[in-house]
Amino acid sequence: MNPMPVQGFDKKTFDPLAEEEIKEVSFRIRKKPPKKLPTFGLEPKEILEGQMIGMYESKQDLYLIMAHRINELQEEIELLKTKIK
Repeated sequence: MNPMPVQGFDKKTFDPLAEEEIKEVSFRIRKKPPKKLPTFGLEPKEILEGQMIGMYESKQDLYLIMAHRINELQEEIELLKTKIK
């Protein structure tokens, strides 16, 4: 998975897609995402039963589906943590 030699590898900055001509557009700093993912108040599209998720959704819709569910699960985890204490 890592085409770079070990001595030149920095896992915080490694980006296999960063080529010199597109580096300024594609380069982003690697860091852990926050516990609550940003949705900017946007809702995902309705999921129709019998339709495979991803069949007609854009990347933004797929992100919103996952972000909303992850945020719900994170809230449930925090609630359970407070009940346990």
